[in-house]
Amino acid sequence: MHYQYHCACCNKVVASTDKECTRCGSHTIQSPYGFWIFCIMACLAAALIFKAAHIYLQDRQEIPVQQSLLDVLQQDSKSAK
Repeated sequence: MHYQYHCACCNKVVASTDKECTRCGSHTIQSPYGFWIFCIMACLAAALIFKAAHIYLQDRQEIPVQQSLLDVLQQDSKSAK
């Protein structure tokens, strides 16, 4: 698969060293790698947001303390006195 640079105005294939389009004279040359860079950055951002949310929710989670039967009976006996 061969990636090519294109003119943004007329969509003509141009060489990577050209500074302007030979057909319309436009100076806007589109790189074939822009889409892939966008996809990689979007995936990286999604992974970072997912991991940050995971860490945040993990820190906010409260773990209930489970009391043993002996502790409950001792507390009842202290309050009864």
